[in-house]
Amino acid sequence: MGLKLEKTKYTGVFFRENADSERVFYIRYKRFGKSVTEKIGTKAEGITAAYCSKVRSKQTSIERLKDEAPLNVKVIPTFDEVANEYFELKSDRPDNENNKGRYKNHLKDALGNLKLNEIDSDIVNSLIKKKKTEISPKTNKTYAPKTINDMINLTGTIFNFAIKQKDLKVINPVSNHKVEKLKVDNDRERYLDIDEVKKLIEYLENRDGKEYVNEYIMLFIKISLSTGARLTSVLTITKADVNLNQETITIKNHKSNRTYTGHIHSSLKPLLEKRLKGLSPIDYLISGTPSMLSRNAINKVLQPIFDKLFNQGLASDDRKRRVVIHTLRHTFASLLAIQGTPIYTIKKLMDHSDINQTMRYAKLQPEAGASAVKELNI
Repeated sequence: MGLKLEKTKYTGVFFRENADSERVFYIRYKRFGKSVTEKIGTKAEGITAAYCSKVRSKQTSIERLKDEAPLNVKVIPTFDEVANEYFELKSDRPDNENNKGRYKNHLKDALGNLKLNEIDSDIVNSLIKKKKTEISPKTNKTYAPKTINDMINLTGTIFNFAIKQKDLKVINPVSNHKVEKLKVDNDRERYLDIDEVKKLIEYLENRDGKEYVNEYIMLFIKISLSTGARLTSVLTITKADVNLNQETITIKNHKSNRTYTGHIHSSLKPLLEKRLKGLSPIDYLISGTPSMLSRNAINKVLQPIFDKLFNQGLASDDRKRRVVIHTLRHTFASLLAIQGTPIYTIKKLMDHSDINQTMRYAKLQPEAGASAVKELNI
């Protein structure tokens, strides 16, 4: 996405009007034989076309006299250059590959060739507007609000990396309240009742296929239903995280970058005892190796099973009624609520940051009002 600029009377000085009808000035010149467009500032900041012309003269002088250029002149990198550094630094994070794919699919073509100080909220908002109507080649539908919000979050993360790690004096375009995230309905209503859980387990026990795949899929299901951990959290559980004597599992909450304690259900313990044999402390439970199994590897096996058992006749974008991997976490909390577990206990077991996240399960708890009133000593 290139900048549409209008000429001024000064050579190599241009401007555009932002959403507030305010002029934003730019200069263009040659650097190392390539054309460079550099944002200087806005009229409200006191920037004029004449001032920009002087800045351009200085920049072209530096280009001609590289050997005499001040050593403290800091070159602002492109968004693509910073993004590549960020992904390299975060290569050990479980969500890094997803973020790299998100960057390649949504941000690289639009922002990659722009320098950081050229990217403002207007440019990001234009990209969001475009993405709202763009058709996803994967689903053949417009992109979901969550996908667009993930794109906004990644843009902000890369800018923060540049500001903090590279000490660049640039403004994060998504942190000034001029870029609004889309409203997302995350309230999945679907959970598996006890009979459906039994149906799923029975199907897996009798499923044809490779034995090692059936083993790690069953282990994944049982851990998910026993702890309510998110997909990536389950995939990153290692042998060292499991304490069979205390019947606990240390779970990593990758969303909030902390750990919490999950508990081992009696139906899970035999599977863990079998799986742990022969593993080293750094081996992941699900993969059985020091390398984490990918999210896609799990989803490719489980989603067709969910579709066959529970999703027949449902549209692919029916978020409220379709069973997906995250339904297992929702099932854990829902069944706890149904059996009367206190909301604050559920909050702790789910590792929710805010009690409001847990309150949606309160409606599933048994009504205890009548008995409470009868016990009043009045």
